[in-house]
Amino acid sequence: MQNDAPRFDPDSIVSSVLSGNEDAYRLIVSEYGLLVRGFLAARVYHLVDAEDLAQDTFVKAYEKLEDYELGTNFRAWLMSIAKFLLNNHWRKYGNRATVMEKFRYDIAESIQTELSVSHEEIDESRIPRLLDCISKLPDNLRKVIRSGLEGEKVSLIAKDLRLKENAVYQLRHRAHIALRKCMNQTTSTTQS
Repeated sequence: MQNDAPRFDPDSIVSSVLSGNEDAYRLIVSEYGLLVRGFLAARVYHLVDAEDLAQDTFVKAYEKLEDYELGTNFRAWLMSIAKFLLNNHWRKYGNRATVMEKFRYDIAESIQTELSVSHEEIDESRIPRLLDCISKLPDNLRKVIRSGLEGEKVSLIAKDLRLKENAVYQLRHRAHIALRKCMNQTTSTTQS
């Protein structure tokens, strides 16, 4: 099955931002937000630190957008900024890092190649199915998923939904189970 959706072109968005359409930068954040947050979350112990570093990554990338060479690999350029900020974070807090943080960092580094390869091999036909599954979720679960994908802090989601943070984590867990079930049903239906 061929996917007719156009491929994401960061160079055209960068050109648009540099030409004065600063609002277009949100498309970059939306496209690469999950990748950057996932990369950082796998390397720091506290999710808040990962979210802060991800936000810093996008701010720094925006500030240095004129330094990006169009036609090169934007994803690699962005990830190099994330890695630089992560290294600064480790230098700053390394002496206070717990054994668990160091263990987690070492594990993440050892599987980085496999994670990168699996990210590159994502079946793009699954994305529309996932979006369809998300649309079928109850409103509160859909809000939790959407805010998580946008990198919104759990405390803000909890405030918006008038729930405790633990309840948001429980909703997120229920949403992931529902999405997995929907994706498995969709996959088995399309294979039949």
